[in-house]
This record gives sequence, structure tokens and C-alpha cells, in this order.
Amino acid sequence: MVEWYIYKDVLESIMEFSKSFYPREFSGMLYTKNNIIEDIYIIPQTYSNENSAVIRLDFVPLSMSINGSVHSHPSGNGYPSRADLSFFQSKDINIIVYHPYDLFSFKAYNSKGENIEIKVILREKSKLLKNLWHKKFKDFVTYVI
Repeated sequence: MVEWYIYKDVLESIMEFSKSFYPREFSGMLYTKNNIIEDIYIIPQTYSNENSAVIRLDFVPLSMSINGSVHSHPSGNGYPSRADLSFFQSKDINIIVYHPYDLFSFKAYNSKGENIEIKVILREKSKLLKNLWHKKFKDFVTYVI
């Protein structure tokens, strides 16, 4: 069985987006690497109401790393609908978050619609600092080398 992880800051972002869309559904795609959910993509022209969200799949970036989905259920129910189960079939990992949108209000499912566990993890601070340093000084480093 595959183990899945999600960075805490990504889960917090998902919950904040879901709160801001309430009472409408929020929907997005998940960027994963080595079974870690690293980011969320908000797809342009996604339509949502209180009962559903429709993603324009022609706007999803072409990437083998975008292989998951996330959406909210404003009703407070974390279980997938028939439409959800159909959509899940093309994704490795699917998350449903639900009201009240705290860090414990989510369920995860595989492509078969089976409930799976996701572990919430923190990003490595040293890796974040290294990336920030590189972005800030990359032009300088290029000239020095």
C-alpha cells in the first residue's frame, strides 16, 4: 500500500481557500512528488456552486506530477458522491475537505474511491532557506561564477 504525505502549509492553504469559497465548493489539482503533496493548483475558469465544482481540464497544466485532486464539501460531509468517484478514477490521490475546514476536516481517497490515510508533515526549514537564498541571489551567483 502506498503511503501519502501532505505538507502542513499546503493543507492550511486548502482549508483557507475552502473557507473563502464557502458556501460554494472549492476545487483544485494537487502537485505531487515522491508521494508527497507539495502544492495545489487553482485552475482558471473553474465553476462552483453549493453542490458541485467543475474544473476545465483543458486548463490543467500538462505534467505527470499533477496527479491528484482536492475539493470541498460545504455540507460537512467528507464522503465522495458518484460524480466524485467517477472523477477519482484518473487521479492517484483525491482529497475532500469539509466544513469547518480545520486541519482534521478532510478525507483522502485513491483512484478506486477507497479511503486512505495521509500523514501531515512539515517542510524542512533548511531546504526552504536554501531555495529562498537561491531565488534571492541567483543573478549574483551567475555573475560571480
